[in-house]
Amino acid sequence: MDKILKEGEVSRLVERLLSQYQVFGPKRKGTGHVFDEIKSGSEIDLAYITTILPPKKYLLPQREKILSFDPSKGIIPERLEMQRKQLIFGIHSCDLNAFLLLDKVFIDKYPLPSYVERRRNTVTVALTCTEVDDACFCSSMGTGPSPDRGYDVLLTWLGDRYLAEAGSAEGEKILDLIEGRGAGQDDYKAKLKVIENTKKKFKKKINTEGLTEIIKENLEHKIWDELGELCLACAQCVMSCPTCYCFEVRDTLRLNLKEGFRFKEWDSCLLLEFAEVALGGNFRSSRAARIRQFIGHNLGWGGASQYEDLDGRFKCVGCGRCIRVCPVHIDLTDVASRLRGEVVAASI
Repeated sequence: MDKILKEGEVSRLVERLLSQYQVFGPKRKGTGHVFDEIKSGSEIDLAYITTILPPKKYLLPQREKILSFDPSKGIIPERLEMQRKQLIFGIHSCDLNAFLLLDKVFIDKYPLPSYVERRRNTVTVALTCTEVDDACFCSSMGTGPSPDRGYDVLLTWLGDRYLAEAGSAEGEKILDLIEGRGAGQDDYKAKLKVIENTKKKFKKKINTEGLTEIIKENLEHKIWDELGELCLACAQCVMSCPTCYCFEVRDTLRLNLKEGFRFKEWDSCLLLEFAEVALGGNFRSSRAARIRQFIGHNLGWGGASQYEDLDGRFKCVGCGRCIRVCPVHIDLTDVASRLRGEVVAASI
């Protein structure tokens, strides 16, 4: 049964969860928020709009050892076996939808054992957005402000209480920890009203109709050269993206030059070395080609290619992080509008 949770009871719920899970949630850091490990229910701050980095890092760590090697033992693969489930508390709809897209890549298409193990042991308590900022456009991408699947529990702030809905058997167990009353029809109606009111707050929008075909037909558009001149190739957009998943594989040797380990770490198509091959060849040596790849993958061929089946969904979930962190203010929604021949208010 779905439950009603009073605001002051959230921290008590988190305290109960700490005894069963390793809990991660939004915490204030300076003027922003980050997802971090929660040690006390009082640390959770649900009054956040976005975080600096997405919670993707709990499924795909920024740096992870793959194997070790030495002359006496040979090659020793790294095997991840989680002894305790992790629970991500307060994840927004855009980031939750990013998990579902990553599942398509690392579970369905190209199974990655460490990802599969983490995902199998990850519980999500999602949070319906009630506020948006100027860079958010998840409503246009069909990924927010509230999820319709993929969560174990969904919390929606109704103004004076939370509606807690279970989305799985694991979620039902979590709701059993809530001592409040059961939810009624008035609560569900209030939730729908909250969602509709939130949708009205979006300032940034993107027209996705036919967008994949438009990008494919405009690979030589002058906008790519303009963006190439503007882009710093700093890769902040990729590193903050909840659905970018490319990684580099490196070997590190110890001082004896015999022992070492192999690890993978986040990589970015915006970096010059990303598409470099043997003898110095580079398929994307220009910044124009690299920014086209990033935007094209997110808004174009990401969900419609043979090598990546995302059920026809765009890879972009509209979280707006790439817009927020870009030092030269490149905006995916403006790029999409210009490719349609529309005039945008701000130049890029």
